[in-house]
Amino acid sequence: MSFFAAAVFVAVLVLFAAEKVHRTPAALIGAVLVVVAGAIGQEEAIEAVNWETLGLLIGMMLLVGILKETGIFGYLAIRSAQIAKGRPGRILVYLGVVTAVLSAFLDNVTTVLLVFPITLLLADILGADPVPFLLVEVIASNIGGTATLVGDPPNIIIGTATGLSFNSFIVNLGPPVVVILTVTLAVLWFVYGRKLRSSEETQREILALDPVATITDRSLLIRGGLVTGATVLGFFLQDVTGVGPAVVALAGAALAMVVSRSDVEGVLHEVEWPTILFFVGLFVMVGALETVGIIGAVAKALASSSSSPGVTALTILWGSAAASAVVDNIPFTATMIPVVEQLGEARGYDAAALEPMWWSLSLGACLGGNATLIGASANLVVAGMAEKVGISISFGRFLIVGLPMALISIMISTGYVLLFLV
Repeated sequence: MSFFAAAVFVAVLVLFAAEKVHRTPAALIGAVLVVVAGAIGQEEAIEAVNWETLGLLIGMMLLVGILKETGIFGYLAIRSAQIAKGRPGRILVYLGVVTAVLSAFLDNVTTVLLVFPITLLLADILGADPVPFLLVEVIASNIGGTATLVGDPPNIIIGTATGLSFNSFIVNLGPPVVVILTVTLAVLWFVYGRKLRSSEETQREILALDPVATITDRSLLIRGGLVTGATVLGFFLQDVTGVGPAVVALAGAALAMVVSRSDVEGVLHEVEWPTILFFVGLFVMVGALETVGIIGAVAKALASSSSSPGVTALTILWGSAAASAVVDNIPFTATMIPVVEQLGEARGYDAAALEPMWWSLSLGACLGGNATLIGASANLVVAGMAEKVGISISFGRFLIVGLPMALISIMISTGYVLLFLV
């Protein structure tokens, strides 16, 4: 039975990694197969689903869906270009910063979807190749999303599975992310930004843009913005209130729908239901791997490989980064959660001793996704949108930029883990 569960899991990964089948039906079929075969019972399958993760994802998707109707994200992008005085190199960096900050509080796929059309507009005005701008934004989105509990799906999975708070993520992952983002943008400016040039006429054209015109609904912006701000504040106050992030996000989404007087059915369409159902199937398959003992065997092998917490943390960091470069980081992270938990049991670690392993897993899974075009969902989304408008971002072109950036990120993370976490 263990072989069957493992074979189903690997087959599902291969199918959607090769883009032969959409990942949602692949995961659901895999979940049904392991249940029908008896690798996991029906009640166990329901318990295996991390409902906290799903609640947090749905709540944030609803909030972003309401907020994006206001046009605020286009406003931020245009204002960044104007603050940069219309100079292409500065615009490249500023858009990277805006994308990273937004990705820390929105999911990074949503962020790149919102910034993409504004980026094409600015590149067209500048007469510049939009690909460098898009690559910088994708890489920055994956880095920025690493900083918080809600920024990237792997962090959502880790946080809801372990009970680590929103503040814990910011305190432990915020500092290295700031350093990594600064170094990354400096390198990308050196590679791309310093070569970009624009005429005075072009700069005047950008300065003449009216960012306020992108705000389509001021009233909704105020009401939705206040609710979103209150929701983020609720995340920060988790240690005080004891209210989990999923409850905060769903409460914020419900309140936003009420105060914005939005069409509820229309707002519900903003939820990426294929992603939610993908998570359901994924959790069931991972639960089956745990039930048949495969997760325990992997944890035991990892536990016996080294008795040093530092070596173990770095093994998780680099292993996660390597795996996330070739496999979507969501299923990898979901698989690693029980591995790290059982590793802690085998080593006799308490919650505090296990924390560096969680931060290493987060850094590796989130940052490793920058290495290749298939490493993170945001990468594929931008490449797909670019292709629709006749812009090619090939696997090789992404690899030339993404792999060095990912290696730099993981090397900085290595120093951080050794100096401050273990």
